[in-house]
Amino acid sequence: MSDDQITEVPGVHLPKTKVGLLKINALVDAAETLFSRSGFFDVSVSDICKKAHTAIGTFYIYFESKTDIYRYLVERYKENIRRVLADSISGCRTRREAEREGIKCFIRYAVANPNVYKIIWGSLAVEKQMFEDYYVSFAKSYANMLARAEDELKINDALSTAYMLMGITNFVGLQALFENMTDEQIDRAIDDTVMPILENGMFK
Repeated sequence: MSDDQITEVPGVHLPKTKVGLLKINALVDAAETLFSRSGFFDVSVSDICKKAHTAIGTFYIYFESKTDIYRYLVERYKENIRRVLADSISGCRTRREAEREGIKCFIRYAVANPNVYKIIWGSLAVEKQMFEDYYVSFAKSYANMLARAEDELKINDALSTAYMLMGITNFVGLQALFENMTDEQIDRAIDDTVMPILENGMFK
C-alpha cells in the first residue's frame, strides 16, 4: 500500500526530503507485509529492515519503536480510506447517494487491499488505544456528516448511527472478501440488500 501521504504521528519523525520519503515508505510497506503475514509480535525491527533493504539505524531515524511504525501504518490507512471515500461521494447530491457510493467504495477498497482488516483490527492487540482512536475518529467524522444531513434523516443519535453504518460496511466488506465478490456482486449486495434496509429505517 505505497503512498506518499505522510501524517503527523507520535513517535514518528517525518522525512523532509524525497529520498527520506522513499525510505520511510519502503520501511512501512515492508512492515505491512510482515505484520499481515506473521502478526506484530513475531516480527522484529531487524526483519522489517531486512525486507526493506534498509539499515537498522535508518529505522530509528524515523521511528522510535516497532509500535510507532505500526501506528503510522494504521494512520496511513485511515488517511487513504478517508481520501478515497471523499472522492467517491464528491459528486453525490443527497445523503442517500453518499451512503450508497461510500459503502461500495470502502468495500471495493477492502477487496483491493485485504491487509486493511489485518492491520486495523490487529492494532487492538498491539495497543488498545490505537484501535480505539482509529474507530472513534472515524465515527465522529461520520456523525458530523450525518448531522449536516438531518433534513434527510430520521435518526435521534448521529454518533450511534455512524457506528451502525460502519458495522454494516465492515461486515459486508468481510463477506466480499470471504466470497471473492466482483464489483457487480458488491453493487448488488448494496443496492438489493443494504440500501433497502437503510431506506426503510434511517431516511425520511
